[in-house]
Amino acid sequence: MPLRRRWLVASAAAFAFLVAAESAAAALEVRLTVSPARPRVGVASTIQLRPYTPYLREDGSCCRLDPADVDYPFRLEAVSPAGRVFKIRLQRTNDPFLWTGRFVFRSAGRWEVREPHWGPRYTTSAGGRPRIVIRVRA
Repeated sequence: MPLRRRWLVASAAAFAFLVAAESAAAALEVRLTVSPARPRVGVASTIQLRPYTPYLREDGSCCRLDPADVDYPFRLEAVSPAGRVFKIRLQRTNDPFLWTGRFVFRSAGRWEVREPHWGPRYTTSAGGRPRIVIRVRA
């Protein structure tokens, strides 16, 4: 193999390694909450999203979540008991670690609020909560 071609292959391999390492280091977790904790039909609720960066603990176990000041295109969805999906607009607050949105639940029952970037399973290894289930009262 010519020297130039070997150099190109080695450069491509090094670039791929750096990209993979960067994406692993760029992990992000979110936690969702709703206020009030037991919302009512027709009353506006506040949905909060808090982003976190996961780090290994001192003992090597996973994970300690530290608040993250990120500029990320978060999106939220509310899924009704009938399966209809509603978008929730988020706004960044003065607190760099908090994003909020307002939503009025339209019917009673089990609703799901989720950040679809973490779908379809919405599981995390570090303790985030990218999906929450809410019981809405009549």
